[in-house]
Amino acid sequence: MEVILYANVSANGKILLSENLNHQVPQEIINLAVEDIKQERNLVMGRKSYEVFEKAFGGIEKLKEFFPNVEFVWLSTTAQTTDERKVVRTPEEAVKYLSEKGFDKILIGGGTETYNAFLKTDLTTDVLFNVVPIITNGGDLGNSDELNIKFKLKEHKLLTDDVIQLRYSKV
Repeated sequence: MEVILYANVSANGKILLSENLNHQVPQEIINLAVEDIKQERNLVMGRKSYEVFEKAFGGIEKLKEFFPNVEFVWLSTTAQTTDERKVVRTPEEAVKYLSEKGFDKILIGGGTETYNAFLKTDLTTDVLFNVVPIITNGGDLGNSDELNIKFKLKEHKLLTDDVIQLRYSKV
């Protein structure tokens, strides 16, 4: 099972937060992420990130139209499962649920708390960073003193004239 942490980061390594209007991700990168989500047909997000994501597409109905075959999973301790999304309490529960649905790759789409929850459980097999050339504040990845996961570079590619994508796999 591949569990891929999929994040847009600044040149100084901060997670770019969708609610921060000072560092918007280029549209080309958003379009590529959309294609990756459609290809893998699943996305795990925290409640707050999902709500921003849903709003960006114009609401749940438009989101479902745009991603008709995508399984959305919320990682939340307070939200409840609905017809539109499955809610899980832990990263382990998300992996188990999507594995039982037949997925062999899982995309973790944010936010920072969700990324860190997956890293702390040692379930993450790959990290995919779209590095945007900006130095800014943002979310901190790997906020646990005990965290020490080693990765090796699997691939890299230039997405635009300014944005590079780095993919690492766990050693």
